[in-house]
Amino acid sequence: MTDAASPLAPELIALLRTPIASPRQRDTPDAFFSRPEISALYQQAQDPEQSREVFLALADLLPSLHPNRAALIALIGGALVEDGADPTLLFPACHTLLSRWLVELEPFCASEVEDDDEEVDPADRAAWQAAQQRLRELPEDERREVETLQQAVELLVLPMMAMALRDERNHAELIADRPLQERLHAQSTNDALPFEQLHYLWLASCMSYEDELVVVLPASNSGFVARAHAVNNSFHAFTLLQQLIHEHAQALGVRDEIVARRAEIMARMADGHDSDNADFLWLQAHAFSKGELANEMAWAWGEAPLRDNASRNGRRVLIALDKPEGCQRQWSGFTGACHGAQNPHVVFKRYLTPDEVQAYLA
Repeated sequence: MTDAASPLAPELIALLRTPIASPRQRDTPDAFFSRPEISALYQQAQDPEQSREVFLALADLLPSLHPNRAALIALIGGALVEDGADPTLLFPACHTLLSRWLVELEPFCASEVEDDDEEVDPADRAAWQAAQQRLRELPEDERREVETLQQAVELLVLPMMAMALRDERNHAELIADRPLQERLHAQSTNDALPFEQLHYLWLASCMSYEDELVVVLPASNSGFVARAHAVNNSFHAFTLLQQLIHEHAQALGVRDEIVARRAEIMARMADGHDSDNADFLWLQAHAFSKGELANEMAWAWGEAPLRDNASRNGRRVLIALDKPEGCQRQWSGFTGACHGAQNPHVVFKRYLTPDEVQAYLA
């Protein structure tokens, strides 16, 4: 889109394209948002008749802007999305920027290694030393540019969270980008060039959406299908599913002892406690073969994303094995929402037929 055809005001485009020659010329959010050109943009983007074209023009403009300005414009987009604007219009451009910026910062990121740790992987030690050396050897002006890019990434996290957690298509696009996922995981925990906000985008990436999650209870030859929305990880899924099982306990044939214990735990959690216990031994689909328990150690790993569990017959499957004796699993700190738009929940859809139960255990 040419500037002449853009719905954006010429004075706004001129402001955004003004070169930033030194760190002193970088805008803080407060200074940037107080500019009359930015106030006019915000008002224009709120107009239903102009909003879509304004967002598309900003998406077209973002890649050509200095990271400081691009991140601040994205921040405005995120605020507008929180006020009801379409979350899909600016997300692809923000996604592209984040990918590009993390690639540029990657040489300066590494996890700390203790000098006297003899068990550390030599590759990890070499990466830590190399990242530190690269940072030390940067000329002052280049070091400031790295810091500017680091700050831009931190600002970009907020609008990306707003957009990714308000639209499942955005979230699916985010987690489908495997190189970005690897960098998010590594760089959100790195110590050489640490980030404060990037961790939240990694948490958002670990969330799962399953339209038809199958839960099988072999002891009672029962089960059900549920929709799982924005679930943090498998531990979080266990908590939500155990509450759902409690609601349908009689139809599912759950033992009275489990029902009573779950009621006590739910009452405790209602008082603000975030710890939980497993009512069942939660297993993956391949734990059963030909209707029999074949691998009791095929656990559904709690800290892993729900989507990492195995599928059977085209659906993600969790097996809730009623096994009074054995390992008692507990967890805490995994059930909270990391963003106001997350809305994690599971919704009961239907019961499994006995034939379906056997098919998922086959």
